[in-house]
Amino acid sequence: MFDTLNGWLAAPPENLIYLVPTLAFLEACAGVGLFVSGVFLLSTSTLLYTSESASLYAILMLGFSGALLGDHSGFLVGRLMGERVWRVTWLKTRGEARAKIQTHLEKSSPIAICVGRLVPLLRSLTPIAAGVSGMSWRMFLACDVLACTIWATGLYLILTNLALVSL
Repeated sequence: MFDTLNGWLAAPPENLIYLVPTLAFLEACAGVGLFVSGVFLLSTSTLLYTSESASLYAILMLGFSGALLGDHSGFLVGRLMGERVWRVTWLKTRGEARAKIQTHLEKSSPIAICVGRLVPLLRSLTPIAAGVSGMSWRMFLACDVLACTIWATGLYLILTNLALVSL
């Protein structure tokens, strides 16, 4: 069993690269992101990068794309559902988090979107709140591209430092 696992880790399947955008999307997706940890994405990315099964550029671009799409799905949910989003049973009990997100969105949208992208619990809630708040799609897009760029830069730094440690 360990030989099989070691063989798989040494040469991961070629299609494993498709997990990168999928996991990035899922961890940012409205609601689903609360249950999908970024550890899965980081582990998959690390395996692909250290085994040289995928280029760092491909991992970062696919992760960036998945994260951006996940955020925009949340924004769309917020925009389409409006205030009904806050009536969901699980969110009713998170009134304090809702108030913080809305306050930060009103004060400084770019900072709120960036912080929301980097904090796991807020990652899937901030885009919804931005959609509910009536933020323009152009403003959200600009803020989210910045936030996903910062996030992808962090992924780059983690992967390159992990690769150095594993040598």
